Amino acid sequence: MSVEAAVGEVALTAAAVMAAVGVYGLTASQNLVRQLLSIEVLFNAVLIMVILLFSFNPVSATVFAITLIAVVSGEVIVVVAIIASLYRRTRSLESLVLEEEGV
Repeated sequence: MSVEAAVGEVALTAAAVMAAVGVYGLTASQNLVRQLLSIEVLFNAVLIMVILLFSFNPVSATVFAITLIAVVSGEVIVVVAIIASLYRRTRSLESLVLEEEGV
């Protein structure tokens, strides 16, 4: 087995573990901030998998990774603004409180 293949397997395993941790954190937590962090872990796992997928062409992998990071950064800004707005409205970051109010 070549070194590149071994590194790819380790990276793929790490991405799969990160995805599992992200899904668990997203489903097990009631706190919106924890859910946001879990979504970010999921995005990072997808980013690792995409980079592995495009590893045959480093230029396209780099361009795609930078584009994905820019999109995720914009998503984080919007979601943090929404969470801040919901906190001002409900004075809670628990998702059950938001469900009770019909948000």
